[in-house]
Amino acid sequence: MGDRVILHSDINCCYASIEHLHHPELAGKPLAVGGDPEARHGIVLTADYIAKKYGVKTGMALWQAKQICPDITFVSPRMDLYLRFSRMAHEIYAEYTDRQEPYGIDECWLDVTGSSSLKGDGLLIAQEISRRMKSELGITVSVGVSFNKIFAKLGSDYKKPDAITTMYKSEFKQKAWSHPVADLLYVGKSTNRKLALFGIKTIGDLARADEDVLNSHLGKMQL
Repeated sequence: MGDRVILHSDINCCYASIEHLHHPELAGKPLAVGGDPEARHGIVLTADYIAKKYGVKTGMALWQAKQICPDITFVSPRMDLYLRFSRMAHEIYAEYTDRQEPYGIDECWLDVTGSSSLKGDGLLIAQEISRRMKSELGITVSVGVSFNKIFAKLGSDYKKPDAITTMYKSEFKQKAWSHPVADLLYVGKSTNRKLALFGIKTIGDLARADEDVLNSHLGKMQL
């Protein structure tokens, strides 16, 4: 059997991108979704890339975001709208595979292993999905193409926005080994601190680490 072909599709700045579609007057201006804009309380759920360049981050208080990005516009979240776009995205994905695994509203793994004979290889499918998301929904995605979920997710995070990154077996070491281990899925702050105690700072360090030692301290996760 050949390798699996897994895509990870991530809608870029999902909530903010959808709001920009409905607020064309804000084109080219920093925007964030979250909290109560009138009362200026709550936190940022999503910021667009313009706001992010000022340092606005998810989870930041609205007043803090306003301090570092005075021209920012806040809009209240409209989850029904975002869910509708998510459903439309999944309808597009469904034309390439019925093996979907959503990861929140804006992300999804797609196992397209069985689709290549009809739809082309993983890269071609990713390119077609990217094109259709722009032309049919007006939003962009970053897509990772790999042989498992971990590296497909890393691929979609590798370059943003509106990018496609392959992480094939022939290249994933060259692309990924020098990146911080915290870039990996499921390596949160706590796990990152534990790994640092063993001198593991990069993905390559983790790959070269003693598996028995890791299992004894961190346990196993099947993907």
